[in-house]
Amino acid sequence: MSAGADGRPSLHRLAALLAVSAVLLFFDFGTRVFTTNDETRFPLMARDIVRHGHWLLPEIDGTPILNKPPLHAWLIAQLPSLLAALGLVAVIHWIGIRLFGSAVGVGAGLIVVTTAGVFSLARSPVPDMVLSLAVALAVAAFVLAEFENRPRALLAFYVLVGVAFWVKGPAGFLALGVALIYELMVYGLAGLRRLVSPLGIGILAILVGGWTAMAASAGGASFVDEVLTQDFVLAYFVSGPWGHGGLLHAVGQGTSIMLPWAIVVPLALWSSFRTRDPQRRRQAYLVVAWLTAVFVLAALSHRQRWRYYLPLCAPAALLVAVWLANLRWRWRTEAFVAAWLVVAMVFVTGQVTVTARRARSTDWAQIAAEATKTRGALFALGAPEIVFEFYLDTPVRATRDYATFARRSDATDLLIPARKLSELPQPPELRQVADGRVAGQHFTLLRKASDQR
Repeated sequence: MSAGADGRPSLHRLAALLAVSAVLLFFDFGTRVFTTNDETRFPLMARDIVRHGHWLLPEIDGTPILNKPPLHAWLIAQLPSLLAALGLVAVIHWIGIRLFGSAVGVGAGLIVVTTAGVFSLARSPVPDMVLSLAVALAVAAFVLAEFENRPRALLAFYVLVGVAFWVKGPAGFLALGVALIYELMVYGLAGLRRLVSPLGIGILAILVGGWTAMAASAGGASFVDEVLTQDFVLAYFVSGPWGHGGLLHAVGQGTSIMLPWAIVVPLALWSSFRTRDPQRRRQAYLVVAWLTAVFVLAALSHRQRWRYYLPLCAPAALLVAVWLANLRWRWRTEAFVAAWLVVAMVFVTGQVTVTARRARSTDWAQIAAEATKTRGALFALGAPEIVFEFYLDTPVRATRDYATFARRSDATDLLIPARKLSELPQPPELRQVADGRVAGQHFTLLRKASDQR
């Protein structure tokens, strides 16, 4: 929130900031076409929650999804990522004011909403936007505890870390990493004692242990092996010190998600270490610790996804806003506003163009009509089965190869990318019954001849 000279919030400035951000985020609401399993998984889980009441362990095609806690799926049933992006703008605005003043709060809010990551992923149903908001809220609570001497805020910090865990599992511990790095930077090992909150740590343990126990009960040994061991532990340590792709790949991912403001992040970092005022240095160190914790933990992951670096946008926006506020240049405000308007217009134009192109190159009609005639099970080979299940509103199972599909007596229909048709054997009982496109990619529905009507 914006603040006057006395540091108190200004609701008028916050309302103006959120209004501008809402225009950028909501102008194309409802036009996105899902094209990958990653982004379609959570809407499908939300549909299962609404239809079947599986609130604690939502399912896809009758199988509980155990590798992610359910909070984000709950929110999709009620609240899209767009509102989480608006919440992130407000929280970053508030942190900026509390630590650095009104100008930084407003600037950071405008910057974060025009980073490539926030602008793009605010339109996606994946949990990373909600995670970024939960992490920012936890950092805000830490600001109150560390800089305003409010002990109860440390309890809120641990609760919010637990909430973040319920959004996306171990990635929710990012805020804890921020606090640990900050305390070590400022106070050394002695600073770790400042994070002690028996009640807060106990609540966090209950939140983490509660979901883990429920998932373990439902999944049994497979949950322990596939989720706890593979996803939560080995995924961070099996591919070397910088995850899959190496350090340069991680730097590229992190840089691109902060564009276009990533261009000045190195200057902002350098400037943050030059401050001589002890209080300002502590405040700058918190933002640096935030940036460091997110990058290191995301880079260590074996599974490298662009969206995993989304939480970088918040501290990057604060760093850049602080640097701009400290610039001794008469026209800095006018230059920033002009640059921001250019960035916003480029993003809007690009989004409109991409959305229109995807809509023109997507056609489900034939496949949807034929899917209603399926007598047995519908399978997908080399195709995003979760995307098809969401749009066709019928169970679609994945098969690892054609032979597995052919052997199953209950398997009647097969969805496959058109480019892979030539790779299939051509038995006379398998015939093409429909074609379709998803964002320009062509798919074909094949049916066993004995099951055609």
